[in-house]
Amino acid sequence: MRLPKFEYIEPKSLKEAVKNLSADPSGTYLLAGGTDLLVNMKFGVITPARIIHLKSIPKLSYIIEEKEAIRIGVLTSLRDLYTSPLIQEKFSILSHAAREVGAYAHQVMGTVGGNLCQGNRCRFYNQSPFWRSVRPPCFKAGGEICHVIKKPRECHSTYCGDLAPALIAMGARVKVLGPQGERIFPLKRLYSFNGKKPLSLRKGEIIKEVIVPQSSGKGVYLKWRWRGSIEFPIVSLALYIEKEDNKISLARVVFSGVGEGPVEASGIEKMLIGKTLDDSIIDSLSREVPQTVSPMRTSIYSPAYKRKMAGILLREGLDRLKWIN
Repeated sequence: MRLPKFEYIEPKSLKEAVKNLSADPSGTYLLAGGTDLLVNMKFGVITPARIIHLKSIPKLSYIIEEKEAIRIGVLTSLRDLYTSPLIQEKFSILSHAAREVGAYAHQVMGTVGGNLCQGNRCRFYNQSPFWRSVRPPCFKAGGEICHVIKKPRECHSTYCGDLAPALIAMGARVKVLGPQGERIFPLKRLYSFNGKKPLSLRKGEIIKEVIVPQSSGKGVYLKWRWRGSIEFPIVSLALYIEKEDNKISLARVVFSGVGEGPVEASGIEKMLIGKTLDDSIIDSLSREVPQTVSPMRTSIYSPAYKRKMAGILLREGLDRLKWIN
């Protein structure tokens, strides 16, 4: 499959990239590693008028440790992220999440920013033109109806990223640059929970870096998929806790693959506060998942199946954290 024709732009700075993006945000796409964008372009589900190649911009790939946080540049590759001794030692949950993305080629080419900004997925959308030609275009592809739920002007495409759940669990923030300058906000606010337009970035804004606070907490990232590599998660879980006097003082539980964005299970988080991780607590909380996590209907797997797998992942994650000092 060939790429469609488009105008190609190589800016020399992030400010220049913002200026070009602001001129026509609906017809312009950003290219970093290209592992998501180029496939969608070849499938014809995305047809940009112009492409801005961010890798022509210097000094956007870095991992810098500061007293209060670490800063990760938007063009840092996933491989550089999970092989960093600093990330492996202090942020093992993030190292594991980056290692779980796709296969080795995706990790070498893919970037932190690209993974955070990847599009939502659906069996009726992420397909070749021939496959999609047997039915009218779905709402996400410019049509009127969602083929998952058979309703007009709705989109049940699913967020399936790996990095965002881990970073949200650690309380990460993002710094973005736009026409009005820089702003910093919690990473979880990047996601709009709108399947057709899953990101909440303003006109012309580009992510510059991710800021992860220093902490003494522990976390795990678990991913359920059919194959050991390449696959997006059916369900994945980022679990992070901090303790005081052997009792949990802070807990974050974030799922991927169950909604239109990374889903934080606030009910489970509240139940964890003040608890010690023993077998009875782990059993009780894992049984609560079906009542507190509500996966939306997607194109392949049923909500009931995803609820069951979410409970299994939570049990395994809590059991692992029980043995981590």
